[in-house]
Amino acid sequence: MSAWIEPSSRLPLRWGRYRARLVGGLVLILLGSGFILVTTAYSLPFLLIGSILQPAGWAVMPSTIGRRVAVVLPVLGFTWLMLGGSGFAWCYAVPLAAWLLVRLRPLPSYAVLALPIAASLLLVRVVTTYQQGWITVVVGVTVDVAAAWTARFIALRLDSWQAVRTLRKSSG
Repeated sequence: MSAWIEPSSRLPLRWGRYRARLVGGLVLILLGSGFILVTTAYSLPFLLIGSILQPAGWAVMPSTIGRRVAVVLPVLGFTWLMLGGSGFAWCYAVPLAAWLLVRLRPLPSYAVLALPIAASLLLVRVVTTYQQGWITVVVGVTVDVAAAWTARFIALRLDSWQAVRTLRKSSG
């Protein structure tokens, strides 16, 4: 049995190297999301900066162009919704879904989307004031990261046999 290879690393890239684009895209997405989530009425420039950085991050991620374009507006819109506090913690499922789509995860791995939704049900009961908003961000990001790694584990266990239709067509 051969070693598992990340499906998106097998895609032909028109520019750049896989690892640099992956790390650069992830850094831009995280910085952009961070800038958006620290926005207040007194720091609106952060919203603008984050709204530029986050789509730039999705644009450089190594994946198919259709997947990268498909996630930009939904993720940006739902990240803005997260500014509403713990009542919108379920929105953390949208960037996770985008990550799974862009990283070419197989359909069964999308079951991990239940994790941020379940966490949001708990957060809405625990986080009750604006000053506690950082708890929502920390828990939401932690759950998303754990869910993304769980989805990778699921893909690994399935050997990504259904991860990328594009790759199956080109190899057949």
